[in-house]
Amino acid sequence: MRISIKLLPLIVFLFINVNAYVSAQNRFALVIGNGNYNTIEKLTNPVNDATDIAAKLRTLGYNVDLKLNVGNAEMNRAINDYIQRLAQDKNNEGFFWFAGHGVQIDGENYLLPVDVDHTDDVSAQFSSYPVNRLIASFERIAQNKVNVVVLDACRNNPFRNMPARNRSLSRGLSVLQNLPPDLFVIYSTTAGDVAADGAAGSRNSPFTDAFIRNMESNDDLAIVIRNITRETLRLTDNRQRPYQEGSIISLDFYSLNPRRTTVAATQPVQREDAKVHYNRGIEFFNARDWDRAISEFTHAININPSYMYAYWLRGVCYEQKKEWDQALADWTAAHRLDPNESALIENIAIYYQNTGDLERALAQYNEAIRMSPDSASAYQNRGDCYRVMGDNDRAISDCDIAIKLNPNNEFAFGTRGVAYFNKHDNTRALSDLNEAIRINPNYRWAYDQRALVFRAQGRNDLANSDIATANRLRAAGY
Repeated sequence: MRISIKLLPLIVFLFINVNAYVSAQNRFALVIGNGNYNTIEKLTNPVNDATDIAAKLRTLGYNVDLKLNVGNAEMNRAINDYIQRLAQDKNNEGFFWFAGHGVQIDGENYLLPVDVDHTDDVSAQFSSYPVNRLIASFERIAQNKVNVVVLDACRNNPFRNMPARNRSLSRGLSVLQNLPPDLFVIYSTTAGDVAADGAAGSRNSPFTDAFIRNMESNDDLAIVIRNITRETLRLTDNRQRPYQEGSIISLDFYSLNPRRTTVAATQPVQREDAKVHYNRGIEFFNARDWDRAISEFTHAININPSYMYAYWLRGVCYEQKKEWDQALADWTAAHRLDPNESALIENIAIYYQNTGDLERALAQYNEAIRMSPDSASAYQNRGDCYRVMGDNDRAISDCDIAIKLNPNNEFAFGTRGVAYFNKHDNTRALSDLNEAIRINPNYRWAYDQRALVFRAQGRNDLANSDIATANRLRAAGY
């Protein structure tokens, strides 16, 4: 059975609809902090976090409504009132903060009131507030200028004691997909991890602490969020890494500090050339300097949020760094900009394969092949997926096609060689792995796999030699 409930990390949504700036009087905030839960584990810091965020917003000129330890009925009323307030003027700007428990139930995210019914999945679902309803309310009812939504909701697993027949649990939340335009997302931690509630005796969670420290910044929000990420990493000894997705397209500048936004609106915007940063990113990319490549691609995206190739290659950089969720976010953003690029679907499939969701990976590979039936890499990657699933015959069949389409595809030879090895055909396995290494002498994985074949043949000297070569390539970054 597939996972039906997952923990909900912190998310920030930014909806930007128009191109004018307004004063702080048009900024409205609803801040909710739930910690004193009735039937699930209580949380120490959400009330403090919400109280301190609300105080900081008031100093910045926001009109703030603070709600603490609210039940389902009161939470619904507060959010509905907030949406109606935003809808009164198209120039209104909104800021929504939620601190407390959050979960994903059957693919939808929910914020938990203090009186949530955790008897079973259905009870929890109908006694919580769905995030999709909040998003829909912004788009269909409020239709105001800007909305910032912060969800600090990945403290721990609130449903550990739910009967096993009613739930399947895993840590963290996968990256949201198909986000609307002008939507910026920040997760308090990467998918699969749990965000810290705060050390014993601390008043705030590390993320809230970092957020408050940066709210008065004079920088654009995208820069502020990067600073919040660095600060959160520092406060958690690099254990908690916030993650961001999306971009602000409709405005050249937006700050959480409304006074700074008003000043910036009167100043000319200095335009940089996104292509210059993109080309620098290519240079660093070719040199395998992933961090500096990411920095340059990010500059290009900030200047031109529709730069599809910058998202694409930045995603590849994150893939090389094994930061899979950030890779998926960039590939998804690139795919939204060009839905007809089948190679992007392959990249998304690779994410699912490397994170263990093989069925979804296969579905993506199938779609990529449907769109581009002459793609050798799509067949090779699908073949590797079959290999991981133990279907060696299908793996070999797909690699046969990949090699026919591209006789120099070292990955297809490597995958097919391992599939033959799994079928105890060491002769064909060795032939394919030799060919993979001939095509690419730096193909580290092929050396590792060929060593296994040599070991199975009792040729330990050759196996040890391959292992030594693989270790040298690993140390060199291959």
